[in-house]
Amino acid sequence: MSNEEHPEQRNSTLTAPSGPALARNRLGTLSIASLVVSAVAPVSVMAAATPVIFAVHGSATPATYLIAGILFAVFSVGYVAMSRHMVNAGGFVAYVARAMGPTAGTATAAVTLLFYLAALVAFYAIAGVVAAGTFGLEFNAYWVTFAGIAIVGVLGYLGISVNVKLLVLLLAVEVAALGIVDVALLVQGGPQGYSLAGFDPAVIIGPGFGVALLLSMTCYSGLEATVVFSEEARDPRRTIRRAVYVSLGFVTGFYAVTSWLITVHVGPDAVQSIAAEDPAGFFFAVVESAMGPGFTRFLEILVATSFLALFIGFQSMISRYVFALARAGALPRRLGATKGGNGNPAAASLAVTGTIAIAMLAFTLAGADPVAVTYSWLVGLGTVGLLAVLSLVSVSILIFFSRHETSGNAWATRIAPAVAAIGMICVLVLAIQNYQFLGATDETARWLLLLIPGAAAVGWAYAAQRRRKGLVLDYATDLGG
Repeated sequence: MSNEEHPEQRNSTLTAPSGPALARNRLGTLSIASLVVSAVAPVSVMAAATPVIFAVHGSATPATYLIAGILFAVFSVGYVAMSRHMVNAGGFVAYVARAMGPTAGTATAAVTLLFYLAALVAFYAIAGVVAAGTFGLEFNAYWVTFAGIAIVGVLGYLGISVNVKLLVLLLAVEVAALGIVDVALLVQGGPQGYSLAGFDPAVIIGPGFGVALLLSMTCYSGLEATVVFSEEARDPRRTIRRAVYVSLGFVTGFYAVTSWLITVHVGPDAVQSIAAEDPAGFFFAVVESAMGPGFTRFLEILVATSFLALFIGFQSMISRYVFALARAGALPRRLGATKGGNGNPAAASLAVTGTIAIAMLAFTLAGADPVAVTYSWLVGLGTVGLLAVLSLVSVSILIFFSRHETSGNAWATRIAPAVAAIGMICVLVLAIQNYQFLGATDETARWLLLLIPGAAAVGWAYAAQRRRKGLVLDYATDLGG
């Protein structure tokens, strides 16, 4: 068997990248954590997603967030263990290619690009509507969206150093504002006291649990991308591990604590019905009840700025995927170029901006409603695609460690990846069965799911054609030197 067919047989010798390379040793734990947490957009999650989960699962919402966080934590155990053997901006693609070969890696690459781009277009569409409403803009929301695409495109071209500084600032304001809300809710208490009724196992596994778990899992989207910054990390073997757990711990704690305090404030017996009456206004109604209209208005503005942070984070992630795929030979080599001496994947970033702009322009010219069509059609596609790849990555990690000698830590190399694979596959099945809860209420949106196996088939066929010509697709080189 050749190494081209089974890259997992390669040794773990660190390799210096040939040609253009991302800048080394410039990102620490805080920088990477800020990038991925910003992509999660915690304020937006509280305002938009959490009320829907309350409407589905009531007072058990905080516990559901904890369960979703635990599943991501179990996934992260194998993910982090794999990161010690693989430092490569290819992320998911590099992991799958190392375990299953470059053909499977290319199929994964196609699906990864599909779900990230679909999710990003969906988020841009909804953000334009939110921003236009927040700031009282009279013109079409799509113009706001295109302005956002242009701003993020420029920031992406300038480089990650500029972006990290802005993200740290935006994230600090978000965390401080929500921290103030949490303190106010804690001090004021609620009609039924500081109830823990929602953590009763009978309540947790009651009606709505499956859908609530699915929706909670979507709120962690973005945390999985820490490894795409591994080439730029200081001491990547340690920094990536720290960034994963710092990000996951912060987001899980934030979701669980804030949603529990909201439950306390409203009352566990009433929170589900009140949230169901007006999901869009529920969070702001709670904040206004606790803090008054002035602070509520401030949080409405923060929701809009949190979308900007989300876009910067996702732009940075996707650009590095495109850069790594171009470097490996799966995309045009020019996309693997870096800007000047700063190691910024400028060409890849511009390509991402152009692709998003073209997709958004197509929806605009077709007269598509930004919420009912653009967002609804694409957000579910992005979610199912992500869950499919997370499931495959969990299996890949299990395969990789089954073929390598390990330090004897069976939990990190065998048990956790197996549990994560089972868990992710179960959530994937839930997502397909409950596709309408992801916003995909239109029947046309369901047909878009065929794009996932379609993208995988195209990637597989492309890699097979390259292999027949004797051309190597090298995703799995360890660049951690």
